[in-house]
Amino acid sequence: MKNVFILSVLAVFSTMLMSCHDNDDYSEITNVYATKVDSVHIPMDTMALGVTQEMKLYSTFTRTCEGIYSYDYQYTNDSVRTVANFAYKTNDVCGSGTYVDGSRVNFKPTKTGTYTFKFWTGKDTSGANTFLERKVVVE
Repeated sequence: MKNVFILSVLAVFSTMLMSCHDNDDYSEITNVYATKVDSVHIPMDTMALGVTQEMKLYSTFTRTCEGIYSYDYQYTNDSVRTVANFAYKTNDVCGSGTYVDGSRVNFKPTKTGTYTFKFWTGKDTSGANTFLERKVVVE
Protein backbone atom coordinates (compact mmCIF):
# COMPACT_ATOMS: atom_id res chain seq x y z
CA MET A 1 0.00 0.00 0.00
CA LYS A 2 2.90 2.27 0.81
CA ASN A 3 4.36 1.77 -2.70
CA VAL A 4 1.02 2.68 -4.32
CA PHE A 5 0.90 5.89 -2.30
CA ILE A 6 4.48 6.83 -3.23
CA LEU A 7 3.85 6.10 -6.92
CA SER A 8 0.65 8.19 -6.84
CA VAL A 9 2.46 11.13 -5.25
CA LEU A 10 5.26 10.86 -7.83
CA ALA A 11 2.73 10.73 -10.69
CA VAL A 12 0.90 13.82 -9.42
CA PHE A 13 4.17 15.69 -8.85
CA SER A 14 5.54 14.87 -12.32
CA THR A 15 2.22 15.91 -13.92
CA MET A 16 2.42 19.24 -12.13
CA LEU A 17 5.98 19.76 -13.37
CA MET A 18 5.02 18.99 -16.96
CA SER A 19 2.00 21.28 -16.94
CA CYS A 20 4.11 24.20 -15.68
CA HIS A 21 6.74 23.78 -18.39
CA ASP A 22 7.01 27.05 -20.32
CA ASN A 23 7.29 26.32 -24.05
CA ASP A 24 7.72 29.45 -26.18
CA ASP A 25 8.88 27.60 -29.30
CA TYR A 26 5.61 28.13 -31.18
CA SER A 27 3.96 30.97 -33.07
CA GLU A 28 1.53 33.05 -31.09
CA ILE A 29 -1.10 35.31 -32.63
CA THR A 30 -0.46 38.78 -31.27
CA ASN A 31 -3.03 40.79 -33.24
CA VAL A 32 -6.20 40.34 -35.30
CA TYR A 33 -7.31 43.23 -37.50
CA ALA A 34 -9.40 44.13 -40.55
CA THR A 35 -7.30 44.01 -43.70
CA LYS A 36 -8.19 45.50 -47.04
CA VAL A 37 -9.72 43.36 -49.74
CA ASP A 38 -7.54 43.65 -52.86
CA SER A 39 -9.81 41.78 -55.25
CA VAL A 40 -12.98 39.71 -55.36
CA HIS A 41 -14.08 36.79 -57.52
CA ILE A 42 -17.85 36.37 -57.89
CA PRO A 43 -18.62 33.54 -60.35
CA MET A 44 -22.14 34.69 -61.31
CA ASP A 45 -23.40 38.27 -61.39
CA THR A 46 -26.90 36.92 -62.18
CA MET A 47 -28.18 33.90 -60.30
CA ALA A 48 -31.35 32.01 -59.46
CA LEU A 49 -33.14 32.25 -56.13
CA GLY A 50 -32.12 29.46 -53.73
CA VAL A 51 -28.77 28.79 -55.41
CA THR A 52 -25.60 29.14 -53.34
CA GLN A 53 -22.48 30.64 -54.82
CA GLU A 54 -19.03 31.00 -53.31
CA MET A 55 -17.35 34.40 -53.48
CA LYS A 56 -13.59 34.63 -52.93
CA LEU A 57 -12.03 37.68 -51.26
CA TYR A 58 -8.29 38.15 -51.68
CA SER A 59 -5.88 40.15 -49.52
CA THR A 60 -2.08 40.53 -49.47
CA PHE A 61 0.01 39.45 -46.47
CA THR A 62 3.64 39.60 -45.34
CA ARG A 63 5.34 36.20 -45.47
CA THR A 64 5.79 34.10 -42.29
CA CYS A 65 4.07 36.49 -39.85
CA GLU A 66 0.61 37.30 -41.31
CA GLY A 67 -2.30 35.41 -42.78
CA ILE A 68 -6.05 35.19 -43.22
CA TYR A 69 -7.92 34.82 -39.93
CA SER A 70 -11.59 35.12 -40.86
CA TYR A 71 -14.08 37.46 -42.45
CA ASP A 72 -16.93 39.68 -41.30
CA TYR A 73 -20.25 39.64 -43.18
CA GLN A 74 -22.83 42.25 -42.20
CA TYR A 75 -26.37 42.79 -43.43
CA THR A 76 -26.65 46.55 -43.84
CA ASN A 77 -30.25 46.10 -45.04
CA ASP A 78 -32.19 43.55 -47.13
CA SER A 79 -30.11 44.12 -50.25
CA VAL A 80 -26.74 45.51 -49.05
CA ARG A 81 -23.97 43.36 -47.61
CA THR A 82 -20.70 44.69 -46.20
CA VAL A 83 -17.78 42.24 -46.13
CA ALA A 84 -14.24 42.53 -44.77
CA ASN A 85 -11.31 40.13 -44.42
CA PHE A 86 -9.59 39.83 -41.06
CA ALA A 87 -5.90 39.02 -40.75
CA TYR A 88 -3.70 37.76 -37.95
CA LYS A 89 -0.16 38.76 -37.04
CA THR A 90 2.12 36.43 -35.10
CA ASN A 91 5.21 36.93 -32.98
CA ASP A 92 7.31 35.32 -35.75
CA VAL A 93 9.87 37.43 -37.58
CA CYS A 94 8.32 38.60 -40.85
CA GLY A 95 9.96 37.27 -43.99
CA SER A 96 10.70 39.17 -47.13
CA GLY A 97 7.99 39.46 -49.73
CA THR A 98 4.26 39.00 -49.71
CA TYR A 99 1.67 36.43 -50.73
CA VAL A 100 -2.03 36.53 -51.55
CA ASP A 101 -4.60 34.53 -49.61
CA GLY A 102 -8.24 34.97 -48.88
CA SER A 103 -11.52 33.84 -47.53
CA ARG A 104 -14.53 32.17 -49.10
CA VAL A 105 -17.99 33.55 -48.47
CA ASN A 106 -21.10 31.59 -49.42
CA PHE A 107 -24.08 33.64 -50.59
CA LYS A 108 -27.54 32.07 -50.77
CA PRO A 109 -30.21 34.73 -51.42
CA THR A 110 -33.63 34.45 -49.85
CA LYS A 111 -35.45 36.87 -52.16
CA THR A 112 -35.18 38.17 -55.71
CA GLY A 113 -33.71 41.57 -56.51
CA THR A 114 -30.35 43.28 -56.80
CA TYR A 115 -27.87 42.77 -53.97
CA THR A 116 -24.99 45.19 -53.46
CA PHE A 117 -21.81 43.80 -51.91
CA LYS A 118 -19.43 46.32 -50.38
CA PHE A 119 -15.94 44.88 -49.80
CA TRP A 120 -13.81 46.90 -47.38
CA THR A 121 -10.66 48.27 -49.07
CA GLY A 122 -9.31 50.38 -46.23
CA LYS A 123 -9.54 54.05 -45.36
CA ASP A 124 -8.95 57.14 -47.47
CA THR A 125 -6.75 60.08 -46.46
CA SER A 126 -9.56 61.62 -44.39
CA GLY A 127 -10.09 58.37 -42.45
CA ALA A 128 -13.37 57.35 -44.12
CA ASN A 129 -13.94 53.69 -45.03
CA THR A 130 -13.63 52.82 -48.71
CA PHE A 131 -15.28 49.92 -50.51
CA LEU A 132 -15.12 47.90 -53.70
CA GLU A 133 -18.74 47.44 -54.80
CA ARG A 134 -20.19 44.57 -56.80
CA LYS A 135 -23.82 43.86 -57.67
CA VAL A 136 -25.48 40.45 -57.97
CA VAL A 137 -28.95 40.13 -59.55
CA VAL A 138 -31.14 37.34 -58.20
CA GLU A 139 -34.01 36.21 -60.44
